[in-house]
Parts: sequence; C-alpha cells; structure tokens
Amino acid sequence: MAGHTVAFLSEEWVQTISITGLGMLSFLVVGSRLSMPNRHKLLKVLAFFMISITVFGHFFQAMNGNWLVTEELPLHLCGISNLICCVILFVPRKQLLFEFLFYCGIIGGLQALLTPLINNYNGESYIYFQFFFRHGAIIVFPLFMRFLLGMQLQKFSWFQSFLILNVLLLVIMPLNFALGSNYMYLAQPPGVNHVLVMGEWPYYILYWEFFIVALFYGCYFIFKQGSFPKHFFFC
Repeated sequence: MAGHTVAFLSEEWVQTISITGLGMLSFLVVGSRLSMPNRHKLLKVLAFFMISITVFGHFFQAMNGNWLVTEELPLHLCGISNLICCVILFVPRKQLLFEFLFYCGIIGGLQALLTPLINNYNGESYIYFQFFFRHGAIIVFPLFMRFLLGMQLQKFSWFQSFLILNVLLLVIMPLNFALGSNYMYLAQPPGVNHVLVMGEWPYYILYWEFFIVALFYGCYFIFKQGSFPKHFFFC
C-alpha cells in the first residue's frame, strides 16, 4: 500500500503535532515532579509500552496481510531508535546506546514529525496512532534520560554516533539491494517534500552526510552540560 503523507502546516498536521507535542511535554513535566526512583519507574513504563506497541504493531500488520520484510524490519533510523528505547533500561552498559539514541532519536523523530510519511497506511487508526506515538517517544526518551536521570553527553559523542551511523549505512545499503527495500531511504528518496533531500540517488545521500554531522554537532552544542537551561522546561 502507498504511504500516507501529512502535508506540513496542513490542518491535519497542526492537529496531530499539537496533540503529540502536548503528550511529550506532559510526560516530561510529570517526570520532573517525581523522585529519582519514581522517574526510573515512569521511564520503564514508557519502555514497556513501546515494547507492547512494537510487538502488537508487527502482529497487527501480519494479521492484515501487510507485513513485508521490505517494510517492517526495524532498519529505518527511527526504527533503530525505537528498538534502543525498548532495551536500554535493561542492559548494564547504557552510555553508547544513550548517546546514539540522543542524536538519532531526537533528530530522526523531529524530521519524521515535521514531514510525516506513514507507510502501509490503509486508514486504520492504530497505524496512525502508532506512528506519532513512536516518533514522539524516541524524542522524549533521550531527553528524559539526559535531564531527569542525569545522563551526560561525552565530548566527542556526536562524532562517535556519526561514525556508528555510517557503519549501519554500509550494512543496510547492500541489504536494500538484496531485498528490494528502501530502509533509511538509501535506495531512493522518501516520498515527501523535504528540505534535506537534494538531488537524485546517490547524490542526496552524500548531501545527507554533511547535514547529519552538522545536526549531530548542533544537538551536542545545544544539550551538552551547562549549555541548556533545563529548568526552562522543568521546574
């Protein structure tokens, strides 16, 4: 099935982004009022909910005959970020996963919410809800860990995450050719108008390299320790 796009600044976009943004902000504000142990519990609730949403989403698509190996593997940037959210609280070594999630989750999630493209959408409310919930969650999750759980960004974490992302690209690109898929949009551009998509394949991927490293560093600069007024959002 063709994907469903939500035009930027359309009535539908304003409504869905307003609801998603309000939900994200509410979660962060509630978390800021809790004690540290309860913050951990609240984030685990979100993690379990994301696990449930992910598992049921695959089951839902399979029951409707829409599950395809070319569409449903968690190999898009946001899918990888979602997977990290599901497991990060239950593994002993979190720093590397947290930093990768911070850059890719926030930047990938924002890009997806600004230019929503819902794949395999046939009008089902659940698929619509799942898209906006998951992309909002991969933004909230690392922000919660950074500002409410005290996780820090190391000095060159932005560059390290950029290198890891490129390793993933080297794995996913040949897999796309083998499967006939378009994970991370490495086989063809996404079917939405986007300011970061310039030119045809493979040139837009080369442009992405420059954009991504700049966005990663910008994200680090804004959110590194001491540079962001966290109490602006959290009383």
